[in-house]
Amino acid sequence: MINLWQEIKKKFTRIQDLVSLGSSTIIAQVILAGFWIYLASLLGNVKYGEVNYFISIANIASVIAFLGAGNVILVYTAKKETQLQGPIILLTIISGLITSLVLFLIIQKIEISIFVIGFVLFGLAINELLGIKYYKKYAKYLISQRILNVILSLGFYFLIGIDGIILGLALSFFPYIIRLVPILKKSKFEFSLLKPKIGFMSNSYIIDLTRTFSFYIDKLIIFPLFGFAELGNYQLGIQFLTILSILPNIVFQYILPHDAGGQSTSKLKLATILLSFALAVVSILLIPYALPIIFPNFTQSIVLIQILSIAIIPKTISMMYMSKFLGSEKNRIIIFGSAIYIVTQILGIMILGEIYLIEGVAWALVIAAVFEAIFLIIINKLIYK
Repeated sequence: MINLWQEIKKKFTRIQDLVSLGSSTIIAQVILAGFWIYLASLLGNVKYGEVNYFISIANIASVIAFLGAGNVILVYTAKKETQLQGPIILLTIISGLITSLVLFLIIQKIEISIFVIGFVLFGLAINELLGIKYYKKYAKYLISQRILNVILSLGFYFLIGIDGIILGLALSFFPYIIRLVPILKKSKFEFSLLKPKIGFMSNSYIIDLTRTFSFYIDKLIIFPLFGFAELGNYQLGIQFLTILSILPNIVFQYILPHDAGGQSTSKLKLATILLSFALAVVSILLIPYALPIIFPNFTQSIVLIQILSIAIIPKTISMMYMSKFLGSEKNRIIIFGSAIYIVTQILGIMILGEIYLIEGVAWALVIAAVFEAIFLIIINKLIYK
């Protein structure tokens, strides 16, 4: 009877955690998506494309500075190896400062340098909370950061123009340094403890780099090939894909600590993959009717959004397998999968973009996502026969 009660209590706690994580992520993503969609209507496709071009540079530089610390902090905190937190955090902050300085010397945009430092601080804090499964505090951090992002970005935009959007986003990250200060104060900074973890850390870093490049490289290519206007149309499609990805991303954040702890999440993964099919179908059917009403100036994005909606299916499948491989520290597999994605996408942009223009770029993303998912499925079958 006691065991039955403990099992019921355990399942109820997991449901509570998932609801807390899910609701906060949904709210945060809705705030962020609403903000970027509002910006699209406010700026028009040319300036919207320009802002997203520089945001892409800022995010790539931030992930270079981050050293793959997110998954490292999350996984090893979940495994109760908290003595690694201090050295990882300090090393990552130093990397962020150096990267921000180098970036300023290259492109002379202080707001992007500030973004890099803020991204590092917030990323460390939020992943530490996920690792210890403090989902309610994670929710407070995430939602408050999104609200600050909207307030500061719009405020600075009306003061100094589009550079203010990036500056506001950058400054919204900084309050969360309060989470890191107690960890740094009590840490002994035994960097020798990191030596046995170098393999996992370097692989996590490569994963972050490849995932980030796969998400932003298309923006960097689209601008010189098609200009800011087409980049703006394409980016609106990416925003809708981001909205479709909200629920799969929630599940990924929830299952990764559990996969790292050896707990089964197979039923939840299957349900999430089925959900992605439904999301794709709904998006494809509704967008032709909804977009002209919401964005009359972005009607060229209708077909782009329909194409990109298909990508939610293979992307969700990939996320479910990525959690499994990360949880068992087999992250080298994810690196190969991400490399397949990037190479396929770049080749697809060059070939299909030449033939079908911006719609070909959208198809390149879908094909790259399919190739990555197929690779992860095959490797999973070979390892876990």
